[in-house]
Amino acid sequence: MKLTSFRVTKFRNIIDSGTITVDVTDDCSVTCLVGKNEAGKSGLLEALYLLNPADDDSFDVGDQYPRWLVVPDRKASDLSDHAPITATFTLEPRDKASVEDVLGTGVLIGDTVTVSRTYGDEITWCFEFSEKVAIKNLLPELPETVGALLKGIGEFEGVRDALNDAKSGDSEEGPAQEDLLAAEHAIKERGLDQSDVRQIVVDCLSDTLPNFFRFTSYSTLPGRIDFQNIAGKEDGPAGSSLQAVRALLKLAGTDLDQMGHENYELRKGELEAVQIDLTNQVFEYWKHNPDLEVLIDVDKETVLKGGNTTAVARFLDIRLRDKRTGYSNNFSQRSSGFQWFFSFLAAFSEFEGQDSTIVLLDEPALTLHGKAQADFLRFINERIAPHSPVIYTTHSPFMVEVDRLERVRIVEDQGPPVGATSRDDVLAADPDSLFPLQAALGYDIAQSLFVGPHNLVVEGTSDFIYLTIMSAACAAAGRTALDDRWRVLPAGGATNIPTFVSLVGPHLDVTVLADSDTKGMQRVMNMIERKLLAGQRLIMASVASDVDHADIEDMFSEGDYLKLYNKTYGSSIKVGDLPRGDRIVKRIESHIGNEFVHGRVAEILLRHHHEFTFTDTSLDRFAALALAINETLGT
Repeated sequence: MKLTSFRVTKFRNIIDSGTITVDVTDDCSVTCLVGKNEAGKSGLLEALYLLNPADDDSFDVGDQYPRWLVVPDRKASDLSDHAPITATFTLEPRDKASVEDVLGTGVLIGDTVTVSRTYGDEITWCFEFSEKVAIKNLLPELPETVGALLKGIGEFEGVRDALNDAKSGDSEEGPAQEDLLAAEHAIKERGLDQSDVRQIVVDCLSDTLPNFFRFTSYSTLPGRIDFQNIAGKEDGPAGSSLQAVRALLKLAGTDLDQMGHENYELRKGELEAVQIDLTNQVFEYWKHNPDLEVLIDVDKETVLKGGNTTAVARFLDIRLRDKRTGYSNNFSQRSSGFQWFFSFLAAFSEFEGQDSTIVLLDEPALTLHGKAQADFLRFINERIAPHSPVIYTTHSPFMVEVDRLERVRIVEDQGPPVGATSRDDVLAADPDSLFPLQAALGYDIAQSLFVGPHNLVVEGTSDFIYLTIMSAACAAAGRTALDDRWRVLPAGGATNIPTFVSLVGPHLDVTVLADSDTKGMQRVMNMIERKLLAGQRLIMASVASDVDHADIEDMFSEGDYLKLYNKTYGSSIKVGDLPRGDRIVKRIESHIGNEFVHGRVAEILLRHHHEFTFTDTSLDRFAALALAINETLGT
């Protein structure tokens, strides 16, 4: 099953989170919940985790039900009957196959199931199915006389009643007793003698319902490990430091017997093999200091054994050596960030490769430097997400991927009576909640100023979305797309363009894309006159449109932009409804009698671009715009 959305209600500070969509990219599914401290991000993850936890955890109504609602809600109903988590899944082929193996094809209707869990730990399944089809699939396996008797019955309760009546009847025209017994046997083999069709579907799908692994506090590996303590009670993933040690040994593909072997050469060879493998695995993703290497050593103690004194392996030491200086020290003395990363790698290895798992990471990598957080994001994208969908929370700008804003969901706590909510339209969020995204974008821009020689400055985030999404669409259609060397930089508004160009123009190559009637453009024209910006590096949107004073929205055909607008606002405006004119935005506003938020339309394109098919007119215009921009490279 593939998780597509979930909703949390009446859980901690959450009254109704709203439907939270999950990134459903086939090859790498990652969803990022962004918000301030105490916004409710951890509560959302905890409730989702408890839908089907990998560990032995369950809801606690006394601790988790919103306190200010306990008294009034308890008077109205039993609190344990409330379902704080509801999740929607899309069925995959193997899910359907598990049902078809028992009930045949066509019993399940549609590809969607919804699963809820109550505070009292009751799981409820909601899906569409056909009991009539299940009976139809069964009939060919029954004796012909029984099949004729059951034909037209739509419910298994009716099937059982008909068979019981036939067995107790004296009619010679009915099925023979041996035929009835054969039919009962066939029904029993499918489990339908004791259960109904719906329950059999639930039983089949329960086996494929994903487990949720939630990592909150990450137990740190100790630098010195007592062999005698490791073989203790098993804990859950990252449940204790000793469990992290056991996971580390599993990650390295070894055990204590191999590492503590009495033969020096065998022991030394195993230790070297383990430390080389661990070094390669850790530093594939830890790029903050690539000159470190992992050292594994065994310390012995002298014991009396069989009347003789002998040395036996007692302690396993993990050390880090700096290859630049040759200096080494114990793992526990390294930075807290490195200890966290190494410990998480070990803990994660416990369930890596398991099927039907969803990984929930609560505020990961906070102790890491900003660049190291980027390394951890790469670890998520390359090591975890290709096999297990990932949902993580953060308030760090370094854990936000500015080129993948469609993965971001904003979480805000508005206090009682509303509580914490989530929203997909990240461009319209509360400024404080939006800060990590703004900071991430600002950092990306700052990086571009210093390392990106080719910068395309646009007015705002909407222009950024239109250009990047439609450039990809042009490339997919075999048309000209923006050159990969461009760094597209939103200036934060049309009036900021001159200041932005003044800041970077003297040092780096800059091309400006602007709407034809942009306010403040006179200041940019003045910069051209003063030779601070080359004239050919100012591209007006009208260069690729028949409209004299074109906005970037006019790159779309009228019909294509109306499709985006209608999906955004739930309307059904047709091209023929619009008054005459040039600019599509102004024509729509004239028709509806007021202005609309242009950024919301761009947001819909960002979220749902895979649902739209664009006309040749739109693709040709964006390709022409990309060509005009590309021609300014190096001029």
